[in-house]
Amino acid sequence: MPVSRPTLPILLAAAVAVVLAQPAFAQNSARIFGVVTDHEGNVVEDARVHIDFQGGITRSFETTTNDEGEYIQMGLASGPYIVTYTADGIGTLTYNLRVSAGQEFELDVQILGRGQVDRTGMSAEEIAELEAREATADAFEGGLEAARGGNYDEAAELLSEAIETTPDCGECLRNLGIVEYQRGNYDEAEEALLRATEIAADDAAAFDTLAAVYNAQRRFDDAGEASAQASRIRGGGAGGGGDAGAVFNQGLAAWNAGRTDEARGHFEQTLALDPSHGEANYWLGMASLNAGQIAEAVTYWRTYVEREPDGRFAAQASGLIAQLAP
Repeated sequence: MPVSRPTLPILLAAAVAVVLAQPAFAQNSARIFGVVTDHEGNVVEDARVHIDFQGGITRSFETTTNDEGEYIQMGLASGPYIVTYTADGIGTLTYNLRVSAGQEFELDVQILGRGQVDRTGMSAEEIAELEAREATADAFEGGLEAARGGNYDEAAELLSEAIETTPDCGECLRNLGIVEYQRGNYDEAEEALLRATEIAADDAAAFDTLAAVYNAQRRFDDAGEASAQASRIRGGGAGGGGDAGAVFNQGLAAWNAGRTDEARGHFEQTLALDPSHGEANYWLGMASLNAGQIAEAVTYWRTYVEREPDGRFAAQASGLIAQLAP
């Protein structure tokens, strides 16, 4: 809390002549001062301190903190002020205060950024728990960023760090499962995804990825069960309902099990639910080829290549088009 302190009348007798010679406002002015710190208590250099008078006339002041985080502003008239502290890369803090003539007003402030917590008064155990959560969040965000950039080895390492710090982080486990699937590490992916579903039994995305993992391992019955569970979670029933991803995974499971007619129905339903879906077109092309419908197959493959020119089957589809197109 701000502390108001009267100015001490040091050497008053010797200073009388000097005081009388100063402008009138100097006899009645106040000053504020203090130190600006961040959420960990470190001093903040070059923080801007903007002071706006609220007494009916326009008057403002601005200063910055020195390398010790200190600031001071003198020459303030009596009255109300709004003081705004801004630290680049951290955040902004605003105070309302009133000063009186001849007053020194000490105002130490701590600027917290988004998601930061004031550690003042926290026990060592509470600080340790907070730091563990922060470490998990940093590793998790770093893992997601690496995965978005296709750096799956780095993503797996960072997500594993997050899980080590917070073993019950379901989101961390699900995303690690997705990354391991992308790396082709299907056993590791399954382990992470099953742990994720133990923590959050309603995580439809984890079951979707499990279905993809099982399809890749040719465990088609398991893939169908995982896909159906994802669909049930989303409220679509065992048949896939309104979720294009779940229906598509069921189509893959049926195709890999040799049930081509059933698979075709799932892929057609996928496009009905999501007309922009790319890979469903590839598999419908394969189903059409299997049925001897060459022109229809070529049309599906062309659509697939247009939508996913870098897709995993794009080269194969382009080769089939070149061979079979009239």
